[in-house]
Amino acid sequence: MRVRQRPGHPSLFDWLDRKEARVVAQNAALEHERQAGRGAKRPTPWTIDRGRVSEVQKLIHARHDGPCDTDDGLLYLKAALPHLMRLHAGPALLGKVLGWAQTWLPKVPVKDVVNEADPDGHESTALLKADDIARMLRVTREERESLRFRTIGAVDFSHRQRLADRRRKNAEHQAAKRLKAGTTPRSESNVAKAKALGISLSTYKRRLKQAPAVEAPAMADPISSAIVRSTYNPLRDRVTISGQTVLGPARAARPSRSVGAVGHAPGAKTRAIRPGQAVALPLPKERVLEHPDMLGGGEWRHLNEVVTAYEGGFLPDDLVRAVRAAQRVRQMTQEAVARQIGISRPQLANALQGRFGLSRSAAANLLTWLAA
Repeated sequence: MRVRQRPGHPSLFDWLDRKEARVVAQNAALEHERQAGRGAKRPTPWTIDRGRVSEVQKLIHARHDGPCDTDDGLLYLKAALPHLMRLHAGPALLGKVLGWAQTWLPKVPVKDVVNEADPDGHESTALLKADDIARMLRVTREERESLRFRTIGAVDFSHRQRLADRRRKNAEHQAAKRLKAGTTPRSESNVAKAKALGISLSTYKRRLKQAPAVEAPAMADPISSAIVRSTYNPLRDRVTISGQTVLGPARAARPSRSVGAVGHAPGAKTRAIRPGQAVALPLPKERVLEHPDMLGGGEWRHLNEVVTAYEGGFLPDDLVRAVRAAQRVRQMTQEAVARQIGISRPQLANALQGRFGLSRSAAANLLTWLAA
């Protein structure tokens, strides 16, 4: 069967040839990238020799705006030569030193460079200290800080002074970090205050404990008639709130000798309050609001209609609703109500849920609290 060829239409073999050529080009590009990456130079690590030579070059460029064109070239050569000899140790040492001197010290004769680079010379090629090079090249503190030298000192800023300045800057940096983190500055710590007073830390802490507390003016509690008192300590510079927030007979309670209809709640510590000593805010017009339903409603009921017949044991439903309504009106927590009655909060919760009853003394205190 003869295949009819369309004029100008590529055949199947042309498409395969183009695909093969594309694959060959992609492989060649990948190989080129691989070879280029293999031959790339990695950054050389920092050493004292590279750093010292680089700083000498920076100093020459900063002072002479290029290569050294004065008679000071021999001093620069003596400062950099020990490090050049360590960097280019081997047969090519002399050529490397001559090349460096020709680039940065063109005024220095070649004969002097060869004499200095001779390892058998009389002068020692030991590494010089930072302050020694600074005295040789007369480097000032301004030049050192502007050029950011790390291996060359300064004639007017000794090593001891640089160390103290470094410690001061580090202390300021750490103090700024602590202040940003929200910690107490060391200048306001107890150690700093004791040092300012000229006493030891233990003596300062002992005085803090023995310092008399100054009573702050009393303010009324918006929840109940209890008074919240705060004490101010002039040495501590802060106000401390006392742990007692509700005053009442519950603070001086005695163990109850009476037991309710079904006994005490398990694990609860029963406390007794003298009848009539409960402290609470008066209800509006001595009435209790019946909790409304979803459709609204709700009405006020007089207390006498609900609580007159209760003498202990399980709480009636009307009394439970009256207690909860009085708690809402007075805006008191269940813990505060339990303290007013003289029982624990779990015991009051169990009584309101109908799990256990109340003793006669607790029942009397509850009625007194409702009628207050």
